[in-house]
Amino acid sequence: MIVSGIEGSSFLDYPGMLSCVLFTQGCSYDCFYCHNRALIEYKNGVIGYQEIESFLKKRVGFLQAVVISGGEPTLHGSLPLYFSLAKSLGYLTKLDTNGSRPKVLLELLEAGLLDYVALDVKVPWARYREIAGKGADPANVQRCVSLLQEYQVMHPSFHWEVRTTLAPTLGEADLLEIAGMLPEVNRWVLNFYRTPKDYKKEDGMRINQPALIEREVDCMQERLLLLQPNLKRVR
Repeated sequence: MIVSGIEGSSFLDYPGMLSCVLFTQGCSYDCFYCHNRALIEYKNGVIGYQEIESFLKKRVGFLQAVVISGGEPTLHGSLPLYFSLAKSLGYLTKLDTNGSRPKVLLELLEAGLLDYVALDVKVPWARYREIAGKGADPANVQRCVSLLQEYQVMHPSFHWEVRTTLAPTLGEADLLEIAGMLPEVNRWVLNFYRTPKDYKKEDGMRINQPALIEREVDCMQERLLLLQPNLKRVR
């Protein structure tokens, strides 16, 4: 697995737990508003397995969880090895994924390697390729939603959430459509938009368009809660 960065401690990435975050390189999407654009392509600066193993061993008793994010972690064949390492050291584990590889997600779930999954649902299904690029297939994301829902029924201690960034071009009608097209999820997190530092020149117009703000979400919160009662907003 190509790991290019580690966040040593975080209270934000695994709800209620002090975690570290391993960031993988490579992504099958090309979202115009991506905040980790430097991780989309494969580059130098890889952190080796032994270094990560040493890092995690030293923090046993301090950290509670290990989060693997990206980029898109499920592109890497050795992903189970890293989750197995974390589990063997007593950590809770969390995967952040764009939902592009449901087969990999299923393999991780069936192996008992995940305690938490955060799944990105970016826009209504019909707009997926417009926002996330030609490689984005909404059918894969839909399959991941079903897998997570089914697994949680059989494993009550397992948790998952859907995350949506309120990016430019995503309007109130889109947000209501997302809320309605999903089953009732454990946790639906809305992240307010921040302009990324790095973006493609051709995306400049979209990057700088207005995005939904807190007041606008407040006005539609009752309608959203009727569809997704476990809504959570992050400022």
